[in-house]
Amino acid sequence: MGHLNKKRCRGAGTVLAPAGKRLHWRVLCAALWLLMAPLCAHAQTARPNVVVIVVDDAAFMDFGVYGGEARTPHIDRLAQSGTVFLNHHTSPLCSPSRAMLLTGVNNHRTGHATIEEVLPPELRGKPGYTLRLEPGVLTLATRLKAAGYRTLMSGKWHLGRGEGDLPNSHGFDRSLALDASGADNYAARPYMPYYNRAPWFEDGRPARLPDQFYSSDLLVDRLIAYIDEEPLGAAPFFGYLAFQAVHIPVQAPKAFSDNYSGRFVEGWDALREARWKRARALGLIPETAPLAPLPSTLRRWTYLTAQEQQIAARSMEVYAGMLEAMDWAIGRLVERLEARGEMDETIFFITSDNGPEPSDPVHAPEMAIWMGLNGYHWDINRLGEKGSLAFIGPEWAASISSPHSLYKFYTSQGGLKVPLIVSGPGVVGGGQSRTFTS
Repeated sequence: MGHLNKKRCRGAGTVLAPAGKRLHWRVLCAALWLLMAPLCAHAQTARPNVVVIVVDDAAFMDFGVYGGEARTPHIDRLAQSGTVFLNHHTSPLCSPSRAMLLTGVNNHRTGHATIEEVLPPELRGKPGYTLRLEPGVLTLATRLKAAGYRTLMSGKWHLGRGEGDLPNSHGFDRSLALDASGADNYAARPYMPYYNRAPWFEDGRPARLPDQFYSSDLLVDRLIAYIDEEPLGAAPFFGYLAFQAVHIPVQAPKAFSDNYSGRFVEGWDALREARWKRARALGLIPETAPLAPLPSTLRRWTYLTAQEQQIAARSMEVYAGMLEAMDWAIGRLVERLEARGEMDETIFFITSDNGPEPSDPVHAPEMAIWMGLNGYHWDINRLGEKGSLAFIGPEWAASISSPHSLYKFYTSQGGLKVPLIVSGPGVVGGGQSRTFTS
């Protein structure tokens, strides 16, 4: 993707397609057409707002428009008015994916060859492994700010928290940023022993979050507040909205999770096959495409006790509820843009940083002690609610990666192939693209 940094600008101040022409993906890919905009001082056409939405650890088929079980009507609406990409790839880890998306260059060049939590000591500080955006690596926000855009961010950053590493030092005018792999969705606290706190920052300074919140609502509320700081007709804005959904801890308000009661009682083997069949029926894969084999190290659903099946099924109900709660929050952002009269001049990019998360934090060594000390539980009757530490684990992750193989952390299709929706002015509506994108 880095080659776009070096291209000459030829009218990149707009994404409006010529009459009767399809807007080509090479102009749209992962918002990288915008990297050229600041180089075009002569651009005279109106510039759209741009909203880039990154879902954390969503599988290829998780959205309704891709055949997922969760209700995502607002994402689906944007998809119906835009283009759904069927061959989009990212990296298998969050920080490298986010660094590439925001800069347009290779993740090693950005300094994010891997993530902080798994960095081997012998590589710490080595070229490509500094885990901070390297000097000379410019973000989309920096380039757009130079072109007169307001640049706004709300959500997960995970690209460095030292001096000069936060969003305010990389082009963002306003930002509420979590610089960690994840955090609790109901409180400003860590979700695993690696962190001793949840490092939230606003405009480069430690942030004070509300006493009560849910992450998807909080992030959309803050982005809306930033947008509303300027009236309609002011400078166009770039909004980067990076959700915690559906990263561990898998948490969602009970009202959303209960929408899926009983939906997953047949288990991961059945869901894996059902997604594969839907993928063929929807044309996401060829009719002749086989179902990827389940890794032999994973448990079959029938091997579980009845109690194990119940909590596993409830975990997926919460996962689907978390997706729906996120979609509902996206709907509020859309409603606000409509109320401002800006929806028709806003381009949306919706994607995921990598495939689904297979980790099981609850049964890690000494984790029960840490959970007790930090007020977490794994109680089926309160799963997904405040204080719970839910996860879906490797079997569900392999299931929802269907029809592909494996999941996050692996350079397989299940780890790399993710949804991508592009919607807005100049984008052909109701279409699908099989073009390879990354």
